[in-house]
Amino acid sequence: FTWPLPENLIADFLSGCDTVLVIEELQPLLEQDLRALAQERGISVNIVGKGPHLTLFGEYSTGAVARALAAVLGKEPLAASDASIDVSKLPGRPPNLCAGCSHRAVYYAVRKVFGDEAVYSSDIGCYTLGMVPPLRAADFLFCMGSSVSAGSGFAMVSDRPVVGFIGDSTFFHSGMTGLANAVFNKHNLLLVILDNGTTAMTGHQPNPGVCSAVLGEGCEHLDIESVVRGIGVTDVAKIKPFNLRGTLKTLEEMKSRTGVRVVIAEEPCMLFARRTLKQSRPQVAEVVEQCDEAMTCLQELACPAFRRGGSGEAPVFTVDESQCSGCMVCLQITPAIRARKRS
Repeated sequence: FTWPLPENLIADFLSGCDTVLVIEELQPLLEQDLRALAQERGISVNIVGKGPHLTLFGEYSTGAVARALAAVLGKEPLAASDASIDVSKLPGRPPNLCAGCSHRAVYYAVRKVFGDEAVYSSDIGCYTLGMVPPLRAADFLFCMGSSVSAGSGFAMVSDRPVVGFIGDSTFFHSGMTGLANAVFNKHNLLLVILDNGTTAMTGHQPNPGVCSAVLGEGCEHLDIESVVRGIGVTDVAKIKPFNLRGTLKTLEEMKSRTGVRVVIAEEPCMLFARRTLKQSRPQVAEVVEQCDEAMTCLQELACPAFRRGGSGEAPVFTVDESQCSGCMVCLQITPAIRARKRS
């Protein structure tokens, strides 16, 4: 909406206002455009934007917007709620990967193989959520492509193994140059390309690695493995993340070697497969034994399909069928969970 600016539409709107409040986080792009447009069209309107209540940095809260509105309307701001909340008693609600997301399986396997020994570099995408507990598979994130470039930098100054994570779309956008640099400079880096066949975080847009063009026309499919080998990487392997045993075996082999290594984890985004490809698995997971192993599986995977009930002394673990995608990673971790047919 803001670029290119629909000048006639906005000018009509401004002409019917005495005051316009622009609530815009970060830089005042739209605010400045509105001021310029009003001046050019000779529209007499008071445009209010950045100031003591609406700053140039941070995220706007409900309180900040309410104070800005009160100032514009000449009213007293609403008094803050006096509700007393013991934050220590509230359950944690960190952001989480979707139930059945293949990234979770990759992170779980990598942590099992490398543990706290490795330095983990991450990138921009759904998989950025791997930095939060319990996955803890990201030590830093700077920008798109930093999984490779910054990871290479750490590899130059540290004796610890470096494992980078980058999505298929981000790899095509910003990862190839960093990988070429790593090959040229002979860096010691393991890069895991999380290929879920779409740009999931921003709405499932296609990328050069899939045969689908934005305009609906045919396109040339770029095979990630061919691109990686074309850049000069010779140590390349593919994995299916939901095959936990095979994934662990491949990662152990990669850990034993040095140089630039690439693992391509291929598994369609669960949401994309379900909504667009109309794919679904006929089975779901079911907890068949209430035990410590079931609790450990929940704590290590943090799959949102898990449910914990009962009491602190006697917890009861279940799987929400409506959330379970049937990836079956959990039952490969503990015999306390088995597969059953979806209802």
